[in-house]
Amino acid sequence: MVMHNVVSVDGFIVDARDDVGPLFEWYSNGDASLGGVGHLSQVSAEYVEPVWTRIGTPVTGRRLLDITNGW
Repeated sequence: MVMHNVVSVDGFIVDARDDVGPLFEWYSNGDASLGGVGHLSQVSAEYVEPVWTRIGTPVTGRRLLDITNGW
């Protein structure tokens, strides 16, 4: 079983403009595809893909899902 938990220090993921900014920008800053979720740099993809293949169900809050258009 694998569990990964991420929490923002201030309790908010977005900035004052309701933008998720740097937290999610790295999902679209490269050429390596990540299973239809985004395009990462090759280095990021090599790190993230083995971890994500072990995750059965991601859980996120409704607000983050709405702001990121469901990822």
